[in-house]
Amino acid sequence: MRFLLVFSMTLAAGNWPQAGGPDGTWQVTGAEPPVQWSVARNENIAWRVPLPNAGQSGIAVWDDRLFLTTFAPGEKGFSGKIIGLAVDARTGKTLWSVPLEGVEKSPMMYAYSDSTTPTPVTDGKHVWFFNASGEMGCWDFQGREVWRRKFTPWGKPFPFNKQFEPMIVGDLIYNVEPQEKEGWNYLRAFDKRTGKVVWTNGDGTTAYNTPRLGRTKVGAVAILHGRGGWHDVPEAPVGLSLTEAKSGKNLWRFVADEGTENAPTWQALYVMHWDAKFAYWFRMNPEESHLVIDAATGKLVRTQSLIRGVDYRQWDAATGQYKLHENVNLREISDSLPMPAGEVIRVQPAWHANIVVNGYHYFLVSTGHRRNRKPPKGRAGPAYSVGRVHVGTGKVEYLELPVAVDDAGKRIYGKALRTEAVNAQGVDVATEDRSRMDGWETPAFWGSPVAINNKVFFTTSLGTTYVLDATAAKLDAASIVAVNDLGPLQKTWSQNSISFDGKRLYHRTAKELIAIGR
Repeated sequence: MRFLLVFSMTLAAGNWPQAGGPDGTWQVTGAEPPVQWSVARNENIAWRVPLPNAGQSGIAVWDDRLFLTTFAPGEKGFSGKIIGLAVDARTGKTLWSVPLEGVEKSPMMYAYSDSTTPTPVTDGKHVWFFNASGEMGCWDFQGREVWRRKFTPWGKPFPFNKQFEPMIVGDLIYNVEPQEKEGWNYLRAFDKRTGKVVWTNGDGTTAYNTPRLGRTKVGAVAILHGRGGWHDVPEAPVGLSLTEAKSGKNLWRFVADEGTENAPTWQALYVMHWDAKFAYWFRMNPEESHLVIDAATGKLVRTQSLIRGVDYRQWDAATGQYKLHENVNLREISDSLPMPAGEVIRVQPAWHANIVVNGYHYFLVSTGHRRNRKPPKGRAGPAYSVGRVHVGTGKVEYLELPVAVDDAGKRIYGKALRTEAVNAQGVDVATEDRSRMDGWETPAFWGSPVAINNKVFFTTSLGTTYVLDATAAKLDAASIVAVNDLGPLQKTWSQNSISFDGKRLYHRTAKELIAIGR
């Protein structure tokens, strides 16, 4: 079987063939991207077009074609019916669409994924669409079907498949599916030409996990994936596996400490970032920590506290400036939200909102939930912040971000906001009120961040997109390059990652597909 590497693709060709970009690492260097825009004010927007229904998938790009998924027109509430769209990247015009119907319904616009969430993949000749409710297939660029297959997704409580962003390397397509006899999910490779299973890795992969492509020191393409999470995910032992992409054989396995709870102590609810030297993870108990693992052996190199000896820049509403808490213990201070009596700050890196860039592991921080089962009792924080860990020194920094910008571009700090779960047809299609929150207080599964030329793009449920400078020596106000919107405040909803073709960024909301950059 031919195994040409997707790593050879370049942005010069205008390709973003999968959610993680040209090489599946969620970062790229090359042309400079647009960094400032506003859909609400129509600033630096090339075009925007209404979508036939809400959806969460990222956008695959090949030359003048965009590919994404939405729910089928007219669907609302619970549905397993979606459509794959081929769009002209120059105009936003839909060229053709195809239906995919899953075997399990999901709540639409669910804050924790739905049927539409997996991003299509493409090789420039064909496109593969995925319905998280249980169907995948292959079509050529004219919309002619090559093959399709159904599968039964893990459904506890709903089909959680947003996190397995499908990947492509040469003739292999990668997805995660359960085997009915156990209920475990497994990383699988498929022949892209036929849809037949080529290999199934023997280690389970948690439904919430986002596996990531990378290269080992000797140049082998491999996939890091993990086990552990909420809702009694069955895969064990809790930990990580690095798997060779060609053969499906494990290079190593990191097993979490025996006797610890699956969740909240160990959570594989992250993008499993790694490089030729290290792999990176978080641990929640007994103290929230950052782990650095040897990428060659799977052995733990060091554990860094996310609580003690940190620098925290907190927004001071009274002065309109940041206040620096230097080298502090977060347990001993308060942030910008009221702290209930007897509680302390507990750091919860926001699920899937993490990326390693320029020697730092960046992550957003959830704010309001209290899901930890072990002392000390606490609320997640510091509020509305981005954190980063210096991989070399272990230094930890936090910076409070504005929650959003209003329609005039003014930054709003320290305020929980709500939005509407309405599609372009004016229909509220969501089944849960959590879908109408900002994703900070009740943590959502935000789209994975993307780094372009050391600029990191984070997007939250409000359609707020932060651009941070990953070369900044300090995580301070100057490291915030821009805070952008994808539409009017509290009327916009987004839950996906950004894509880039070397000129324009492509993003989406529940209502619109958007091309950013003139």
